[in-house]
Amino acid sequence: MNPYYLLCYLLSWATIRSSISFNLSKIFNHIWPVHRCELPRFLLMTALMFCILLIQNLIRALKDSIVITMIGAETTSFLKIWGVLPAACLMTIIYIKLVNVVKNEKVFYIILLTFLTFFFVFGFIIFPNYQYLHLNDQSIQALVSKFPHFRWIILMLAKWSFSLFYIISELWPNAVFALLYWQFVNMVTTVEQSRRFYVLFSLFGQTGLYISGTLISFLPSMSNYFITHYDLQCSKTTVYIQIVISIVLLLGSLSMLIFAILNAYIIKIDDVSFKFKSNKMSILDGIKTALESRYIRLIITLLICYGVAINLVEAPWKYKAATLYQTPEEYNAFVGSYLSYTGVCTILFVLVGSNIVRYFGWKTAAMITPIMLFSTGTIFFITSSFNTSFPLFELICPAIDPLSIAITTGATLNILTKSSKYTFFDSTKEMAYVPLDNELKSKGKATADVMGIKLGKSASALIQSLTFTLIPTATYQSITPYLMFIFIIICIVWMWVIRELNKEYLKLIS
Repeated sequence: MNPYYLLCYLLSWATIRSSISFNLSKIFNHIWPVHRCELPRFLLMTALMFCILLIQNLIRALKDSIVITMIGAETTSFLKIWGVLPAACLMTIIYIKLVNVVKNEKVFYIILLTFLTFFFVFGFIIFPNYQYLHLNDQSIQALVSKFPHFRWIILMLAKWSFSLFYIISELWPNAVFALLYWQFVNMVTTVEQSRRFYVLFSLFGQTGLYISGTLISFLPSMSNYFITHYDLQCSKTTVYIQIVISIVLLLGSLSMLIFAILNAYIIKIDDVSFKFKSNKMSILDGIKTALESRYIRLIITLLICYGVAINLVEAPWKYKAATLYQTPEEYNAFVGSYLSYTGVCTILFVLVGSNIVRYFGWKTAAMITPIMLFSTGTIFFITSSFNTSFPLFELICPAIDPLSIAITTGATLNILTKSSKYTFFDSTKEMAYVPLDNELKSKGKATADVMGIKLGKSASALIQSLTFTLIPTATYQSITPYLMFIFIIICIVWMWVIRELNKEYLKLIS
């Protein structure tokens, strides 16, 4: 063979191999944009997120199943306005006070241990003895008959331990996940890393959704096993709750261990400190400083819009689900299957949309959640009105149960909305904090995250609770058309806020 042709052949083959290798490397970097030196930090942060979210999903399902089946779905609106909102404000004040006097690392342990201690006390001391701690049914019925306009407030106070568990559980997502976890991550992550890391956090961290859903669906059979094989004298519901709380305590301990390893080894090795110098200021001054920033005010408004919109559709859906699943175990099993589907859908969203922020920008990614919620929420409100607004529906389609349609549509709405929320809303919100200075990252984030969504949910709950107080015969079914009108307005405002916040974000990173 001619040496010249052989040389040309070898050179062309080397060029092709080099091109293929380059293209494969480029594709791999798009799929896995984490550098090798960043792996320990990334994996530990992801593991911490996984544990915190798994706890969040377990207690969220548990508090809904207890309150909705043992008190009533309508009570949740009263709890959000009269219980969760004041507790969220108190949580913000306590956090800002702690930041002024205690190192951030210790703040994480203090708050996490407080939550875990309460869950232990509720699961192993309060719930097994709730009959002795609550008013009896005869006394409750007598009070309701005497004061019909305050029916749900009476029930909320009479069954105070369930209400307290609901309130504390509602604080976990914002106090532990949104505030403690994300503040830690934001402070030890650069803007450039955030673009590569944050969506991947959702991919791996949110696998906890699928696992928690599968676990929740499996727990009733586990509680039956313990009762049968160990001849336990307590009720099935009590055993079920104690199993859930035990898993929560185990995951909480693991979270503190991972956090300790991150602070002791990974963060110190990389010479990045989680202990920033905070200006000593009063609690009110800290909140005032945060609210004086238009940027923080826009984030708070963004969170309020999400809180109002999601609560307007979730509450009627949970009300309908409770009519079909009437015990805590049945309702929790239903929530478990819904969480499993949400986990799968979230992973698909991450795989499909992992590069949206990188290629289309912050605004496009942030717009996905309100558009998704607006479209699916409107469909849910229409279908949930079938058996009242459309009485001919049952005559036209007698084989189709309107209740099943509403529950299925509501579940689909929640699966799609929560998946886009976990994938796009959470990551874009956290990216918005990264360019801020440490003071606003800490106190501004505390004010926005803990109070923002709770103000939104409380505003929505206030509308609903006032309706139920003024009209004792009102139900979620009867007020659906009015909730739909408010829902549409809120979604439009939400999209406008994203547009304004995007302008401010681009100014900070340019």
